[in-house]
Amino acid sequence: MTDKHSEQTDQIIQLQAAIEQLRRENHHLQEKARHADSANKAKSDFLAMISHEIRTPMNGVIGLSELLLGTGLEERQKHFAELILASARNLLSLINSLLDFSKIEARKMILDLDPFDLRALLAEVMELFILSGRQKNLLVIADIDPQLRSHYIGDGYRIRQILVNLLGNAVKFTEKGEVRLIVKVLESKHNRDLLRFEVRDTGFGIVREKQGQLFQPFTQLDGPSSLRHSGTGLGLSICAKLIELMKGAVGLSSEPGQGSTFWFQIRLPREVVRDPSDPSVADHRGQNREEAEPGNGVGGKTRILIVDDEPTNRMVLRESLHKAGVEVAEAVDGREAVELCRQTTFDLIFMDCQMPVMDGFESTTRILAQAEEKTQPPPPIVALTADATQETQQRCRDTGMVDYLLKPLDFDELQQVVARFLPGLETRLPRRHIILQEQEEGGLENAVVNPSVIEKLRRNIGDLDPVIKVYLQTMESRLQEIELAVREQNPEHIAGSAHTLKGSSSQFGAEELAGLCRRMENLGREGSVSGTEALLSEIRQASERLQEVLSKELD
Repeated sequence: MTDKHSEQTDQIIQLQAAIEQLRRENHHLQEKARHADSANKAKSDFLAMISHEIRTPMNGVIGLSELLLGTGLEERQKHFAELILASARNLLSLINSLLDFSKIEARKMILDLDPFDLRALLAEVMELFILSGRQKNLLVIADIDPQLRSHYIGDGYRIRQILVNLLGNAVKFTEKGEVRLIVKVLESKHNRDLLRFEVRDTGFGIVREKQGQLFQPFTQLDGPSSLRHSGTGLGLSICAKLIELMKGAVGLSSEPGQGSTFWFQIRLPREVVRDPSDPSVADHRGQNREEAEPGNGVGGKTRILIVDDEPTNRMVLRESLHKAGVEVAEAVDGREAVELCRQTTFDLIFMDCQMPVMDGFESTTRILAQAEEKTQPPPPIVALTADATQETQQRCRDTGMVDYLLKPLDFDELQQVVARFLPGLETRLPRRHIILQEQEEGGLENAVVNPSVIEKLRRNIGDLDPVIKVYLQTMESRLQEIELAVREQNPEHIAGSAHTLKGSSSQFGAEELAGLCRRMENLGREGSVSGTEALLSEIRQASERLQEVLSKELD
């Protein structure tokens, strides 16, 4: 019994020693985890801070380049300005990738789930890459399932980011042939759709043993020497993590010499779209149509306030808005903005978030409180911020800001915000400059008419000359119908006549003219006539360019 007792005692001592060792190791691991969390937080905070500091001067570089390209430059000057703009956008893309990667690493990436128009998103992305493809003589096309709805709830910004990455890689690594986007509805149940997105290319392909590496961070695969490109190797890794956050799946299939297909599947809830004529339906950010109409300032003029301590930022936004013919006031800090709002009613306010004296958050709170005291409708305040983090965006909403624009300023996003709160005014704003680099002869025609549509028509019809002649004969009468409707300020006739010209122009892939007519049609359907005269001028100019192209096609 003594030996057995002694053996048990030894075992207990050994067990206690092992427990103590485990306790020390556990404590050590907890300390390491705390240090790692602290290091991750410090890294994320640093990247957020440096991102903000870099974005502020980048706003000046990109914004001023955009404005410069809207002036009368010589061809050589224009080329240099486009190189500056392209380099600045590439740098901004790199900053965004690093910031996204740091948020994913720190598990701080949060999806922003809101209603969005998926079909409009796909059209926007395709328009971008159709132009990119033309520069390489690539056909970039889309096959969209007719069952795909327009309205879903999800993070439209991140879905766009994934598609831009996949399509961008496909165009980059394909020298001839085509790049095709395919969108299918695989399943519909419980008011949710399972969607599959595929990007197929006719590039050089990827060997099977290297395919698994592609979704790892900082990974780049070498193709033929003529197709090697620089980059961070973060794009596909970020895409995979975003799709994982959406509870989706991602993958690829590829064979050397046979091209590649990258795909992902996500399930999205369908948005229930209510009848806009229902008086209970108001803007999701609390602005009703009466509050959002332009011209609420003194004397019926549209008044916009820009609040920013950086003169370059104010200049970029001021010059953009002056083109729209509005009255612009400026404030260099939040306190000055509060005082200006005490004296004047503004239709729209652009508010920088980080400023000395008084920041944009406190200024917004005081301006909204002033309006409430005067029992006036609150002015829509749009945040201007270089901080792309979810926390800052949420703080903007919590403060009462109705929307936000990220610096550097994107003119397309500016148009969307202005369209939301001052309908019709966006038609007079400059659009984002699209860089068409080295093009062969016929580049102008490519910018006006989609050659793939013309070719498809020729395959289906044969001789296009009679069709083109009829279109050119009727185009002038259609334009006169639109002009008459605009002169009469008749929204119903504006929508109808623009719709007709849009449809016939689309038959020839006249994307520029069809797009302008679509904007005119939308204004008419919304019952708005503001901005139609300026848009009519653009339609006239686009129709002249189209007539020149189609006349050459006849020759």
